Amino acid sequence: MPENPQQACSSARDRALTNSRPDSLGAQPTDHGRFNVSTFQRFNVFLLSFFLSFPLALLADDVGDISADASAIYTGNTYHGYAEIRVDLQNRSHDKAHTVTLVFPDTAFGDNGNSVRSLSRTVTLAPESLQTVSLLRPPLPSRGDGSIRVEVDDGHEGKIPAPNANSHCDYYSSGDQTATVFTSRGVNDNAVEHLFNANQSAFTAAMAVGPPDAPAPGMQPTTWMPDTTSMGRPYRPTNWLDLDYATPQPVDKIVVYNTQARRLQGSITLIGVQGTNLATFSMSSGKKSAGSAGWLEEYDLTAPSAPVKTVRLNFGATIAYNIAIDAVQISGPSGSQWASDARASSDNSAQASAYTRGGRSGDPVESLRAETAVTDWSATWLAYSPFDAIVLAGTDLASMSPAVLNAIGNFLQAGGNVVLFGASDLPAAWHPWESHKLDGGVQYRIGFGRCFLFGSENPASLDRHTIQTLRATVRQSALYWQSLPQDINAGEAVLPVHGNARAPARSTVLIMLIFVVVIGPVNLILLSRLKRRIWMLWTIPAISFATTMLVFVYSLLREGITPDTRICGLTLLDQTSHHAATFGGESFYCPLTPGGGLKFDYETEATPLVSVDNYRSGSTRDVDWSQSQHFVHGWVSARVPVYFHLRRSGTSRERVEVSNANGSLQIVNGLGAPIRSLWLADANMNFYEANNVPAGQKTGLITAKQSQALERSGPDGLKRDLGFGVATARDLGDGAQKYLLPNTYIAVLDGNPFVENALTSNPNPKRTKSVAVVFGILENSHQ
Repeated sequence: MPENPQQACSSARDRALTNSRPDSLGAQPTDHGRFNVSTFQRFNVFLLSFFLSFPLALLADDVGDISADASAIYTGNTYHGYAEIRVDLQNRSHDKAHTVTLVFPDTAFGDNGNSVRSLSRTVTLAPESLQTVSLLRPPLPSRGDGSIRVEVDDGHEGKIPAPNANSHCDYYSSGDQTATVFTSRGVNDNAVEHLFNANQSAFTAAMAVGPPDAPAPGMQPTTWMPDTTSMGRPYRPTNWLDLDYATPQPVDKIVVYNTQARRLQGSITLIGVQGTNLATFSMSSGKKSAGSAGWLEEYDLTAPSAPVKTVRLNFGATIAYNIAIDAVQISGPSGSQWASDARASSDNSAQASAYTRGGRSGDPVESLRAETAVTDWSATWLAYSPFDAIVLAGTDLASMSPAVLNAIGNFLQAGGNVVLFGASDLPAAWHPWESHKLDGGVQYRIGFGRCFLFGSENPASLDRHTIQTLRATVRQSALYWQSLPQDINAGEAVLPVHGNARAPARSTVLIMLIFVVVIGPVNLILLSRLKRRIWMLWTIPAISFATTMLVFVYSLLREGITPDTRICGLTLLDQTSHHAATFGGESFYCPLTPGGGLKFDYETEATPLVSVDNYRSGSTRDVDWSQSQHFVHGWVSARVPVYFHLRRSGTSRERVEVSNANGSLQIVNGLGAPIRSLWLADANMNFYEANNVPAGQKTGLITAKQSQALERSGPDGLKRDLGFGVATARDLGDGAQKYLLPNTYIAVLDGNPFVENALTSNPNPKRTKSVAVVFGILENSHQ
């Protein structure tokens, strides 16, 4: 049995094993969720000894060897990622190893809906050993009795209660707009709850600060709306919204995110650092387009303005109900930013209770307090994947084992968020590549994630702007999972695997027509002429059988039996820390159901792109973690395309080597796949490019023409624009420059060395389409 992080024993549970026997009989669970195989077996031995007079000593080697205890590091609801159940297994035998199989749930209820029917894992316990085994549940409900079956040496020995049994991606949970924060014991969880949820007022000007976070069009509490109670008055007030930006900058473009439809009437005024009006233009000069959560109103300036500190939106006579501002973004030659503060003529907070749940405005953030000390936390990053943020104290870092620190670092790299209170520096293993100062702290970029470090131990000490940034970051993380496609049509748009497949309507109708004619008139006329009508007893079944075989052969020739696979993803590759974080996708179309299912490694989070809110339709699925993450049954069906969103975070040795040969830059492709196109920025933001570089080969870089307007949005901008399906990767062209930072590169690969093909049935490379976009951070690039 190979070792992996999920089988690591917790240091706090490494204790001396004893040879003591429990005093109580029976195999029923105790209040602490424990059972002992010894109790049940000793009772059986007693009965055998009493009735059959067998000496107890003859059965001693088979009695009292295994105990099990289930736990979790938190209690509460989670809505995405992998939920972990941890089981401590102990083998008390001095000289005999045992094979233990854990199955969750012990009894599944029905086969309806997209759910996990069975989650299992088999381990072998050496004599006198203790092992902590993780059962990780993919983001689907588990509909069962809430217990874990324990089998010892292929025998059903008992069951133990499972923590959070029905609290992960449950059909009836209110997780549509809920973000989840995991708080360590070293931080006041009440203060964290207050930080993310208290003192919020729906529809106030503060809701327009930061990036857009409205989940859908309409009157959303996370937007600013002016007072709508004046609608019945004889006059219509003029509404305005002032937005301040932390760093004054020249502006050549403004984008207003509005969740309500409105006519573009009113004006926009740009205000400089000294409070003087720099420019005023009509809103009618803008253009409106549909967005995922409403409408985007875009305004292009003919030339960049002087540095702008404040943007005033004056809505004139626009009806208050038609104004719902989610965010306002300004852009210019130096980049883009969101508002850091806002003021308004009025707000609609008086109507907040009608649009918020439980009287609490905005999307709630659920805070889950740790049930154990950080010394007992999991050593696999998948155990933290259900959380949108983890809140830690500075003292927690010193208590964590290197394995736990590495797991949380992988969580950060994969797009998670960590908030540290009472800390002065980050662990060296986390390798931030960018940093920004905050009031009382620093915000670091680590992979695709963010880490907020504050010197104060008190969450209440943060200023309003910082709190708003934290709230917006956590909610945006939750909204990402809610935006994933959940049906075949949406999945095919992102991860096309069999888009050209159409039902053979003409061929089917033709075969059916021929069948009807042959089995009816032709058969009857022919047998009548032969005076053998009695033969209809066997000709009709024969013609039916022949037609069925014809349909089968036609389908076989048309599609074959080889599955089609599509693999793609965006990878952030940090060559200094040798770490790769990937947001990707994988889709399959199999003419026949693959007998071996799908297999992913222990570092991959696989999210099936299916709906979980309908228990009446879908399929149940089985997962086994014994040798790998094995999706055994129910995940792939014949002739039904399936789609997965993937996240992977771990060590990677792939790289691009850059060298200077006589004043010209050269690269060696060490990415493990042919490079289709590559764009590179050096430390001085000079741009170079290369095309068609085979794996392992060297080529020279040519100087690229520099784009005039550079956003420098980095991997986040690449992820925002391309998505995990990287459908538009071929069209990057010179536009790749707007994403590049100093000492970074973007490579489009023919193939994807960072995402494995999960099919177990020897997939055909000719039927596999694979592409990767790599955002690489070269050595010595960290700030």
